[in-house]
Amino acid sequence: FSFKIYVHLKEGSGSDGLDALKNKPQLHSMVAKSLCQNASGKNYIIFTGPSITSLNLFEEFEKQEIYCCGLLSTRKSDCTGLPPSMLNNSATPQSRGQYRIRMKGNMSLICWYNKGHFRFLTNAYSPVQQGVIIKRKSGEIPCPLAVEAFAAHLSYICKYDDKYSKYFISHKPNKTWQQVFWFAISIAINNAYILYKMSEAYHVTRYSRAQFGERLVKELLGLEDTSPTH
Repeated sequence: FSFKIYVHLKEGSGSDGLDALKNKPQLHSMVAKSLCQNASGKNYIIFTGPSITSLNLFEEFEKQEIYCCGLLSTRKSDCTGLPPSMLNNSATPQSRGQYRIRMKGNMSLICWYNKGHFRFLTNAYSPVQQGVIIKRKSGEIPCPLAVEAFAAHLSYICKYDDKYSKYFISHKPNKTWQQVFWFAISIAINNAYILYKMSEAYHVTRYSRAQFGERLVKELLGLEDTSPTH
């Protein structure tokens, strides 16, 4: 297989520069739309972080039969169109597992308390469906099903980070496009190893992640497959 990676980020502080756009919700929404452009009409559920979660984006996705469940932040999210009463923390003390709900059509805004207030926006789960979050020390904490589903899918990212973060290329160039390039290369190699572990070849050779990376680099550079002397 042959792969090509194209990275185009405009440096600078102008109105169209990266520095001016990287903290704006519109940019994150544009990335989400690009990633989901082939998911239309398939009834997929996507899970989003605070920088992507917004009412406008979720409503736009719903028209394409793409459904969403996202963590909402009053600091990082675009909260346009959401009721202010749900964005303020309750003055009265709350018990773990308590939550408030506001609905508009299929869209639900959930404010759930667990040692702090957590807000979720979703059109993929009914807010009346119950779920639980299981903690090793405190046991089961009741929550809406949307919260349980989000926590379950978020764990995939945590597992990936825990297992492969130490294999990311640590080179830190000054140029942003170079940082993105090496980050993309790191992800590509890690994902290649995951695919290798799913293949029949893994049952024959059983390379570790470090051995796989070493072998891959040697093959890409055209070096002989010999063990390092130091």
